Amino acid sequence: MAALMADDPPAALRALDREGTLTRLIPELEAGRGFVQPERHHYTVIEHNLAAVAALHEATTDTPAGRELRDSLAWIDMDASLERAVGSVPLMALLRLAALVHDIAKPHTATIVEGALRFPRHGPRGAELLRERLPALGFGPEETAFVAAMVRYHLRPGELVKAWPPTDRAVRKFVTDLDGHVLPLMLVNLADGWATRGPGYTREHFRRHCGFVNYVTARAWAVMDDGGEAPLITGEDLIRELDLEGGRLLGAVLTSVRRAQSEGAITNRDEALALAGELLASMRAEQA
Repeated sequence: MAALMADDPPAALRALDREGTLTRLIPELEAGRGFVQPERHHYTVIEHNLAAVAALHEATTDTPAGRELRDSLAWIDMDASLERAVGSVPLMALLRLAALVHDIAKPHTATIVEGALRFPRHGPRGAELLRERLPALGFGPEETAFVAAMVRYHLRPGELVKAWPPTDRAVRKFVTDLDGHVLPLMLVNLADGWATRGPGYTREHFRRHCGFVNYVTARAWAVMDDGGEAPLITGEDLIRELDLEGGRLLGAVLTSVRRAQSEGAITNRDEALALAGELLASMRAEQA
C-alpha cells in the first residue's frame, strides 16, 4: 500500500521488485519474469505489468499526457471520479494494483494456437487468481471485487466495439458487469495499450486512445438510465445523423443533450437531434 500510494508508484514498485518483496507478496507475478510475449509486445510479462503502472501514472497526473487526457474528457470531473474509495482503500491505489496484475495469468494460460503464442481467457483466469490472493493480503470483499473486475474485463472495451457500432444493450451489459466502474477500466485499458508498445507508443497512438476512452465512457453514460428515463438519442444517432466520429466532441454533445433532457428543455428525439446539431456547430466554430 505504501508503494501504491507513493508520489512515484512505478519507482516504488520497482524498488519492491528489486528487493524481492513484490513477488513474495504476489507470487503469481514471478512466472512473468523473463516470459517473452508475441512480437507486438515490447516487454516480458512482468515488465509489461510494471510498465502499465507507469503508463497509468503518466496518464492520470499533471503531465502532458495527463493534461491531454483530461482535455479529451473535459465533460468528466476526473479528479472527483478518481478521488474516492472502494471499501476502505483509495480507488487510485486499487487502480495501480489492477494495472500491476492485469496480465498476471498470461503465463498460466499460454498456449500455441495455429503456430502463434496466445493467452486465451487470461483476464478471467487472472481474476480467479486474485480472488484468492487479495483476501490473503488483507483486502476486503469490495476491494477484491473491484481489482478482479478490472483484470477480468481489461480487454472488454476492444471486444465491445468489434461489432460497430456497439448496441445499447451491449453497452448496458458492459456497464452492469463493471458495476459502473467504466472510467477506471478504460484507464487500465489505456495503460495496457501504452505498455504493449513501450517506446513505440507514439503521441498519435495516445491521441487515438484518448478518443476511444472518451467514446466508450460517453456511450456507457448515455445508455444508462438516469432516474429511469431513457436517453432520447444515443451515440449511434449522432454518428449516423450528424456524421460525427467518436471522440471528445461526441462525449461533449451527448452530455449536453442529456443534461437538457433531464432539465426538461427537450422532450423528444427530433428536439434532441436539433439541439445536438446546434451544439456541434457551435463547438466546431470554437475550435476553428
